[in-house]
Amino acid sequence: MRKIIFCTVYLLTSFVFAFAASADSLYSQAQKLYGQGHFESAARTYAGLCSMLEAKDKKTCHLNEARSLIEANKINLAREAEPKLLWLISETEPNDTLFSELSALDAKLQIMLNQPVRAVRSWKAAQASASVDFFPQIYVICRDIVSAYPGNGLTIENCDKTKPADTSLLALPRKKITPLPNASQPTTVHYQSTPTPAPVPASTPSGAKKWYVQLGAFGAKENADKLVADFKNKGVQLYIVELTDRKLFTVRAGEFSTRDDAENFAVQKIAPTHKEYKILQ
Repeated sequence: MRKIIFCTVYLLTSFVFAFAASADSLYSQAQKLYGQGHFESAARTYAGLCSMLEAKDKKTCHLNEARSLIEANKINLAREAEPKLLWLISETEPNDTLFSELSALDAKLQIMLNQPVRAVRSWKAAQASASVDFFPQIYVICRDIVSAYPGNGLTIENCDKTKPADTSLLALPRKKITPLPNASQPTTVHYQSTPTPAPVPASTPSGAKKWYVQLGAFGAKENADKLVADFKNKGVQLYIVELTDRKLFTVRAGEFSTRDDAENFAVQKIAPTHKEYKILQ
């Protein structure tokens, strides 16, 4: 009996060590491929490794996989990376140190995919939760957005707010982030200093108008109900306003005193899983 127990323990221990050695080997291989510039091969190696890891380590592994796909600088791999990255963002709380890194990586990806509005929103999400140590990366991505998409909501002044005190890292050579060939045409949105107010339903009480985040407008109420239910499961309270004159059901969040308050809420609570939204008054 003791022999059987000893053999069983021995086999299990051997399996654990073999599994750990295999995971370490794959990780080293993926790092080496990434360092050599073989980004697609690195991504595939990370993908094989991620399936072997426990939940707490999978997130970092999938982040490395997504980063490798993005660094490959190919439109098909960038599109492959997008759902992986959005899933990671949806699984990460805004107060998590990883949230800023994920959002910054998504901002970079959205430049490559020629999506300026989403690039700006992801950059704002990254900036809102970034530590000072992460400012160099935030700063250079901001400058790339301003360069690629002037008039889409970011300015040099926005970038300078995250300019690090030590600028030595900014002098290092790097490839500027630009839209990839065959990326979709962007929808250019020129932000105004005083946004045009949205039409207000007749039932709206008089007094100072509040800012709110609108996630969508639906002709069928069941679609609006579904969106509200989806966000309720994520701990975000939405509400529905019926526009009877237009026969629409709008899904909204909050009543904010300023546009900045509405935007900050949106980039932290809405944008990680629902990129298409509007800030209205």
